[in-house]
Amino acid sequence: MQGRQKKASQRLRMNKTTDKASMMKKAGRMLDGGWHCSEAILKAVGEQYFDLTPEMVRLATPFAGGVGDTYGELCGAFTGGLMVIGGMYGRSENGVSDTRCQALARKWREVFREEFRWMKCGDLRSNWVGKPGQESCSELVGKAAGLLIDLLSGNT
Repeated sequence: MQGRQKKASQRLRMNKTTDKASMMKKAGRMLDGGWHCSEAILKAVGEQYFDLTPEMVRLATPFAGGVGDTYGELCGAFTGGLMVIGGMYGRSENGVSDTRCQALARKWREVFREEFRWMKCGDLRSNWVGKPGQESCSELVGKAAGLLIDLLSGNT
């Protein structure tokens, strides 16, 4: 597992040339193109850091729309970000330290909440989406992708 974490870290350095703005736009376009928020974040950001399998992308599907399109739980862009963090630093064996993964998850929650104020999909749709420059969830997904990229790059 330590090798996988090292590989993810190396991949992060190799892909720093990827333009953050284009990744943010890609995430928003993916949402507009029919991908769910959780899937768009996982695909647009995650594929820059590790190889995504179809099974990994399918794992993101039920987190869409605040879990099952209920709008009642965590924002899918946030949970997609957690999946990226887990893909990079999560553990696959018991007894392996998850300190880095948990620390990044806590920081992701802090950064997301600071930027958007709300964590629940329904609250975001009621209070954040629809304001100038925030006309749809695609803007939120794009902005969340940028925040996640900054976090993973150590810029937060």
